[in-house]
Amino acid sequence: MKIALVAATGQIGRHIAQRAHQRGHDVTALVRRTHDLPPELAGTRATVAALDDPQHLASALQGHDAIASAYGPGQDDPDTLVTVAHALVAAARQAGVKRLVAVGGAGSLLIAPGLQLVDSPDFPAAYKGQALAHRAALAVYRAATDLDWTFLAPAGQIGPGERLGHFRTQADAFLTDAEGHSRIHYGDYADAFIEVIEQARYVRQVATAAY
Repeated sequence: MKIALVAATGQIGRHIAQRAHQRGHDVTALVRRTHDLPPELAGTRATVAALDDPQHLASALQGHDAIASAYGPGQDDPDTLVTVAHALVAAARQAGVKRLVAVGGAGSLLIAPGLQLVDSPDFPAAYKGQALAHRAALAVYRAATDLDWTFLAPAGQIGPGERLGHFRTQADAFLTDAEGHSRIHYGDYADAFIEVIEQARYVRQVATAAY
């Protein structure tokens, strides 16, 4: 498959690029500049495309089978998640690419019927702004009923570590292990992300990947 990857140089993005390339996909990394790319992007074609330039972005997306977005602004400016969601939806339509898979936020997952994690009393205040921005971005994708989008949230904790080669995925609900922990390493999340693209799973759904 030909996959256009937004935010390929971030921690999650570079693992998605690496695993996609290893699985035989043709990856185009959409980056702000082409110099000083991380080693995980070796073998990946890099194209400069600004997310705030709709015409340029749509041009870069043309001819791809799927758009993958690993965009994550961190805690400083979480509302850009919504801006980027709008930009990607508009560019996907203009480029004629129907499949769009985005890294989501665990706060949008259900922990009980009608109760999202971000609305639970114990949700950490430091991460609430970002979680609410992810939820607002999700609303943008949900409104794009003409696209085959997926909002794939990592586990509650995602970080570096040895790729274990296994994980669980499911729609809508927060996943924990037998001890009540929700976690996944970057490499295994990247595998889950690519499998969602390859198998056309969770179309127009929120889903998650965790151990």
